[in-house]
Amino acid sequence: MENENLDLDVKPAGNKDLWLFLIIVDIIFLCVFGFFIYKHFSARLFETPAPAASEQTETVDVPEITETDLVVSQEPIVVDSVAAAPVADKTAPAPEPAKTEEVKPAETTPAVAAQPEKKESVIIKVNPKSKYRRVTFRWFGEGKKVSIVSGFTMAKPQALKKRGDYWETTLSIAPGTYKFLYIVDGKNTLDPYSEEKDGRSLIVIE
Repeated sequence: MENENLDLDVKPAGNKDLWLFLIIVDIIFLCVFGFFIYKHFSARLFETPAPAASEQTETVDVPEITETDLVVSQEPIVVDSVAAAPVADKTAPAPEPAKTEEVKPAETTPAVAAQPEKKESVIIKVNPKSKYRRVTFRWFGEGKKVSIVSGFTMAKPQALKKRGDYWETTLSIAPGTYKFLYIVDGKNTLDPYSEEKDGRSLIVIE
């Protein structure tokens, strides 16, 4: 009788352990199941799906641009003058036309270029009793040493003497046409007051 009582006391303890184990398993299952449900719905709520790339791309035909397309139209642009012009006030007095004064052009005198004074650089004197002419040559320029050379000097320089503001010499020359040069400080120089021919000053003795 005592052994049967002991067996009855042990059975209820085993049932309690079984139920406790089942409850713990159910809690674990609910937790795992709830975790997967939370993960599934949170992925849909908080993640936005990326737009799917279109598999087909549309091709757009671009017309070719020619030289005629680049020419800007030269047609004048007509502006509606009636719409642009302000409406005049009929009650306001008409403005008086502005008086314009005629401006007379200033009288201008044509500029006259200053011409060098013509100087008598060659003086010819005729002696009726002689076939030769007395010809005086004058050099009015600057220089420290001046001479003249020509056919009538036998191609030898003939010195001129200083006479105030010019140089001078007088020679006896037969009638004819001659070419001559002044030698001023060793440089061949033309007479600015005589005619020129072939790079030489020209003199005609009659």
